[in-house]
This record gives sequence, C-alpha cells and structure tokens, in this order.
Amino acid sequence: MEMTVNTNQQVQRKEYERIEAEVTAEVENALLRYLEIQKISKELEEEKARLQEKVSAHLSDKKGGFWYPVVKGIPLKVRYFRETEVEYDETALRFRLGEKYRKILKPDLKKIRLNLRELEKILEPVIDKIGSPDRDMVKNAIEIGALRPEDFAGAFKKQTRTRLAVMRFQQDGGGPVSESR
Repeated sequence: MEMTVNTNQQVQRKEYERIEAEVTAEVENALLRYLEIQKISKELEEEKARLQEKVSAHLSDKKGGFWYPVVKGIPLKVRYFRETEVEYDETALRFRLGEKYRKILKPDLKKIRLNLRELEKILEPVIDKIGSPDRDMVKNAIEIGALRPEDFAGAFKKQTRTRLAVMRFQQDGGGPVSESR
C-alpha cells in the first residue's frame, strides 16, 4: 500500500492483515485501561507544556543557561534557552532565486528518506560508508546463490520485537484518534 505525501512523492507503507481474535474480559479490561492511560498521558503532556510555559515566562528576561533553584528542599537544575526556528517557503524561494536557490540548500534527511529509491543509484559509490546490511537483500543474495548462509553464521543477532498500537477506530473514515507504541 502506498500513501501519497503532500509533495507528490510516495512513501512505502506496510500492509497488515486483519486479525480475528476473541475479546475476553481480561483483554477488554486491558484495552480499556490502555485507552485510559493514553488519555491521562495526553493530559499530563498538555499540563507539562503549560508548566514549561509558566517557568519560561518567569525566566524570559534572563539569558539562556542553567538555573539551580531549591524548591521545598529539593535541588533542581533547569536548562533554559531560546532558539529561533525559521521555516522557509521553498516554492517561493525556488521561483525567486532560480539557479541561485541551490546555493542555500543543505541535505535534508526527511527529503532523502522520501526520495531514497531515486537516490540509491547515486549513492552506490559510497554505499560502504552510508549503508547497513538489509535483511531482504541478504535473504535474496542467499536465495540466488550469490552468498551462502554460512557466510552469516555468528555475524548477526536475531531478535523478535512485538509492537502494539491501540487507538479508537472511527468508522466514518476519519482515521485513528490516538496511537501509542
């Protein structure tokens, strides 16, 4: 399944099959508690952000650095700094600057990931510096006889991770409400 990104580039998404499983009372309680914890976690993150704003406002006339207050006998270390983020209108700049636009560009990892398929051939000469073994490529090389399984004996660790995401399902096609990993 592919998903279109707003820049008209394609991002590969893995398709998952629908699982049919019984909802036992124990699992139902676990899922309900999971959703409750997600809600509490979101509320805590929002409260934390409000508290950060309050403390930041208190320090707003200070230069960035570390503050070491003692609160009810508890020594604290507070790091405070301001950073300016600039978001450029790339379309406008590309149009205005023409060829000069290239002079202000730096590699962007997000864009590299989005365009990785196109870039693979270009990156081939430096793949030994920037690449890592890929499980599917190893499997394919063994299947076609280019490499032997014994070439990999003792040269890898295999670990199975379980990933779970629970979210409210909206049947109107609006997508998930919240997700956790």
